[in-house]
Amino acid sequence: MKLQQFDGGVATRLEPQLLNNNQGVVYENIDNAKGVLVPIKDKLATGIEVARYNKYYRYGEEWLSSDVVTDYLEFQRKMYLTDRVNRPQKYFEGVYNFLGIIRPVSKCITTNNNKAVPLEDITVLNKTDSGDLPAADFDYLLFNVSGDVYSTPFRFTVYASTTTATRASGEVINFNETTRFGRNPITTENTPTNRAIKFEELKGNLADSAKIYRWYDGAWRLVTEFTDKTDDYLDATYDISANEELDEDKITPFNGTYQYVYTFYNSNDGTESAPNTVSDELEVDSGNITVTLPNNSTDSQVTHKRLYRLGGNVAQFTLVEELDESITSYVDNLMDTELDGRLLESDNYYEAPIGLQFLSESYAMLFGAIGSSLRFTPIGKPNAWPPEYEIQFDQDITGLGPVANGVLVFTRTKTFIVTGTGPTSLAQQTLRGDQGCIAFESIAEARAGTLIWASEDGLCTSSGNNVQSLTKGFLGELKLTPVSSAVNDEVYYCHNDDGSILAWDYRFQTIPKYLNLQTEALTVALGELYGYYEGELYLLYKDTSNLSFKYKSPRFVEGSFSNHKTYKKVYVRSEGDIILNIIIDDEVVTTFDLTGKETHQLQVPQQLQRGYSIQFEIEGTGTIHEIEYTASPRQNG
Repeated sequence: MKLQQFDGGVATRLEPQLLNNNQGVVYENIDNAKGVLVPIKDKLATGIEVARYNKYYRYGEEWLSSDVVTDYLEFQRKMYLTDRVNRPQKYFEGVYNFLGIIRPVSKCITTNNNKAVPLEDITVLNKTDSGDLPAADFDYLLFNVSGDVYSTPFRFTVYASTTTATRASGEVINFNETTRFGRNPITTENTPTNRAIKFEELKGNLADSAKIYRWYDGAWRLVTEFTDKTDDYLDATYDISANEELDEDKITPFNGTYQYVYTFYNSNDGTESAPNTVSDELEVDSGNITVTLPNNSTDSQVTHKRLYRLGGNVAQFTLVEELDESITSYVDNLMDTELDGRLLESDNYYEAPIGLQFLSESYAMLFGAIGSSLRFTPIGKPNAWPPEYEIQFDQDITGLGPVANGVLVFTRTKTFIVTGTGPTSLAQQTLRGDQGCIAFESIAEARAGTLIWASEDGLCTSSGNNVQSLTKGFLGELKLTPVSSAVNDEVYYCHNDDGSILAWDYRFQTIPKYLNLQTEALTVALGELYGYYEGELYLLYKDTSNLSFKYKSPRFVEGSFSNHKTYKKVYVRSEGDIILNIIIDDEVVTTFDLTGKETHQLQVPQQLQRGYSIQFEIEGTGTIHEIEYTASPRQNG
């Protein structure tokens, strides 16, 4: 028989006499792409010093690493990481921050200051013996003033008249975009008259003072200020353009019941915490509101506080002001129309939970697990982890992995898929009830949307549908102890804690094979496969020297395992250094050291030539191109 092709990989489930000629009972460190028995190249030192758990940060073009178990996920130009024990973190431009911000706890304290209850009315008299006011309609505003704050105005109109008869009407108004303007005078005469308007007898509780403004030439201008309810004043001068103009910022914006919350905010990346507890209701119809923001954050990423208000004509919490993070008190005197307009979105944006494991991404959402709970974020909000965004499973989750149509969720013995169009529509479905995942470190994407991972029986795969065992047909039930995994050049690698690597090669034909590269873990960066060993990264297969390979052939029985045969000579075409054992009936009958590049004729000792089967066990750093042997014709007995 002539053996020329050795690219079938390792196979141990079947008895050796049932294997294909190109397979091997032992198949380690062999470059199966060549077809012949040739070893892989050794690893090449890079000088890159990292800790045991490492990941290349593509956007930052740097290696990140840790001495403790750490899950890494690059998403939206940031690196997200968790050590499965403490609070998850994010990394960007050399700075580590926590994933999400802990909300302020204490509720705001609100106080109504500078109260000035709106005045209810004023007596208006028309005078015709002095003054130069035309016979026209005039609009006035009457303010009760406390400190430097104006009450909601009492707005009234004095209608046109050339007699002592007076007609006026008014009401307390909300001073806003639609009511802030007066009317140009509507005159019945084009020339001034001896008209004036007298004001007296203020109605209501006077604060510090009261001010009357008249609309003149497109602006509200001061007519007079009363310091006592018994004061009176005669408005007799039409042109008041030189008088003080109304400062609208002094007018109270409040008339209703108000509540406040605030959040901690990172202006560098937009991370915002959940708000504190809603403040007590505060009834306000005048003055301004002092809001105390009692808590400061100890989180270094917090740059600001964001204060939100509800009440008046504002039906949802709306941003009032973005304050420096150290500010603990704020005086709110903004009208509803002056508010920023942005609504509170982070009502349930809690920080990532402590002990989160297995960070993964799908649908632009981050996923993680704690015990049997699957946790996830809103779409595009990696810093927000609402407590209600959760799905419970019947066992502890052991790993997560995104596929084309959802996220695979593993327990040790089961595989589920979670599908949906967003965080509020996710649902779970069992894919397989007898195959789970034994280690998150084993999960890797082999093809787009297709995962490979280690189960209790060996390697499995799924693209979001049926779970299939990859290795059971070749290797039977297989016990793996994964510490890392990687996919590079259409080969999946599962690195075990004893240093062995089970590789699933699907480049040409699908085969398993074993590697022993003297590494502690594997990783991939920029299309290259790296091995970690004693604090340094090595490029695999890049050295000029060969590793030693090991191969043990199938058991060849020439079509019959029950007939004795005679094996006299074996011919081997090889180059380099090779050790070859000839095995007859499972016993090594002779060993040869082969060197150089030539065809070797190997003689089996005469007394050991007879047997039922023959095998070849080979190791070395050279190459085997062909093995040929002859067996005596079939004979019984």
